[in-house]
Amino acid sequence: MAKGILIIGTGAQAKYALEIFCLNNMTVCGLIALPEESPPKSLDNTEVLGDLQDFESIYQKYEKPSLLLCCSRNKDKEELKGSLSKYDPEYTNTIHPKAVIARTAVLGHGIIVNAYAVIQPYARIGNHVMIHAGVIIEHDCIIQDFVNLAPRVTLAGHVKVGKGTTVYTGAVISPTVKTGDYCTVGAGSVVLRGVEDGKKVAGVPASEIKSEKGTIK
Repeated sequence: MAKGILIIGTGAQAKYALEIFCLNNMTVCGLIALPEESPPKSLDNTEVLGDLQDFESIYQKYEKPSLLLCCSRNKDKEELKGSLSKYDPEYTNTIHPKAVIARTAVLGHGIIVNAYAVIQPYARIGNHVMIHAGVIIEHDCIIQDFVNLAPRVTLAGHVKVGKGTTVYTGAVISPTVKTGDYCTVGAGSVVLRGVEDGKKVAGVPASEIKSEKGTIK
């Protein structure tokens, strides 16, 4: 069988990916469901071939296709990548034709870039990063692995976003600000100062939200 792309996950990120692959005329072998999912038999006319228990047989059947990890939670994506490392797979990028990426920007692998996202000169994007519609990543930003940037997030110049961090819809991070690893930035926040590892911040200007006060949406 012809080598194509195998999507792992059937949720929102997989839906974005299928749309982009279709626009780019790229071949998708099928999808593999994650343990927490109850998928249909097909999604956007693409067959759900099985679940993770079936991965090895499916991977061999389709001649070791390129993979795209579509987990909604950053840590789940990171753990899944680790569990598949024994297969030494290739990962593909999924870039919407209406995204704008500067020629000097550097992209890793396993990235999804949605419509109207803008990645400016000398930005560096890590592996398995989710970039939603309308995100602006300004010059010289560094986005580490397994980051999720929700729609209309704006990162000013020289911002660094740590590994596994989620920045929710419409948040703004000011120039040169750095977040630690596995942070959460609430929707609509304006981040003026650095954020330590694992912290949750929200508001204008953003300040720390204690876990007992609930999660940030």
